[in-house]
Amino acid sequence: MLNLDQIKVMMTKRGLSQAGLADLCNVSREAVSNWLSGESIPRPNKLKALSEVLDIDLGILLRGEGSLPKPVLAYRTKNNRVATGPAMEAAEELARHLRELAPFVGSESLFSPPVLESPKLDDDYIRKVAQQIRSKIGLTAKAPVSRERLLALHHAFGSILVPVLWNGEKRGHENALSVYLPESKTSWVVFSLNAKNDDFNYWLAHELGHCYSLHALQGDDGESFAERFAQELLFPHEASLEALGDIANSASPLERAVDLASAYDISVVTVIRQSDRAAKATGKPLTGLENDDFWTRWNATRTSVPTVGLALFGSESLSCEEYVVRCEKTFGTPIFKAIASRQHHEGWSPSFISSALNIGLEQAVDLSRVLMTLHPLQSEGAPSPKS
Repeated sequence: MLNLDQIKVMMTKRGLSQAGLADLCNVSREAVSNWLSGESIPRPNKLKALSEVLDIDLGILLRGEGSLPKPVLAYRTKNNRVATGPAMEAAEELARHLRELAPFVGSESLFSPPVLESPKLDDDYIRKVAQQIRSKIGLTAKAPVSRERLLALHHAFGSILVPVLWNGEKRGHENALSVYLPESKTSWVVFSLNAKNDDFNYWLAHELGHCYSLHALQGDDGESFAERFAQELLFPHEASLEALGDIANSASPLERAVDLASAYDISVVTVIRQSDRAAKATGKPLTGLENDDFWTRWNATRTSVPTVGLALFGSESLSCEEYVVRCEKTFGTPIFKAIASRQHHEGWSPSFISSALNIGLEQAVDLSRVLMTLHPLQSEGAPSPKS
């Protein structure tokens, strides 16, 4: 949160109006108004500009945040590219706003979540991790993991699920993003309802991998661990070995791989990669399915694959009220009640919602109004922020 008192003192000292400050920081007057009302926090480059214009040290400018550990982010942009520039700034801004929501997310758990002590990039280790988790939830060595079980694993861990509707327009973390806030020990999993449905279980498992490791592995290592963990959890080694034989003996190998993917509710890419990994581990021939021709055909058919929102709710164009009600019922998310609670305590704040969910301001205005109706202060008894 910005040190608003110090900002106003320095504005007065320098004879600056909001319009003058906006000009010097090269932002709109509305942006400065939102900063000074507490509805939003400047992005990193604008925060630096504000610090320089008013001659306020960043540690003082960010009241209470100067000593806070930096949020830990894990995600990749489209086509699994490393996030840089504007995409990283947007993610960092989102994380800072989630930090402000942490006090409003009630938690009844008195125990810390189970985490991996020393996560590492070792196939045998990752396989054992996945096997132990499958065993704990009562799955046999080759049984599929249902979406309901994946969500239950997130709830058991304490993940705060944040489903968003980005309508295919967002550029950056188009599928999922995980944020760990060390000071509150909270793990937030932001995922798009516009992601392709055949990949959704993978993304739930992928972000679960980040949660279990508490981001001890970061960057490429963190992504590799989460990817391997997700694949092993969803299509384990024993199933991969059996699939390898089925694919090799099939008259239509790719069709057999597609059938297996459907049976396990995962992408055919996961089936092929796990089967090839099993082949390497046992010295058997690879499936030979992952080649240029496969990717050309796979990419050509992606537009026909339904999104998560369409598969779950029958529509990609939900009203704000439908979006909130259905997401709360399906995912058990506390995010909307938390936003409503913050609004009741600190005022109507569509700009804050826009930054916290990385959505457009118009969509945020609608959502802000809906939340005040769905979660009124008196009927919900909104929790006070934790001290």
